[in-house]
Amino acid sequence: MQSLTTEQKETLVEIIKEEFGEEMSLEEFTDILLGMLEDVAGFEASPEEEVNELTNQLWKNYHG
Repeated sequence: MQSLTTEQKETLVEIIKEEFGEEMSLEEFTDILLGMLEDVAGFEASPEEEVNELTNQLWKNYHG
């Protein structure tokens, strides 16, 4: 899987907050994040375990 920088991860979380708010459930957050990652080269074929790890990291940032 292509690695994201800390800045890129922060940007993704900020976009999600701005576009969808800060009160989403984990399921809603995950659906939106996965939709966004479909447009990023290198992520469409990423192993599920790595995508889950990234999702968990960004979820913590979303609530942090």
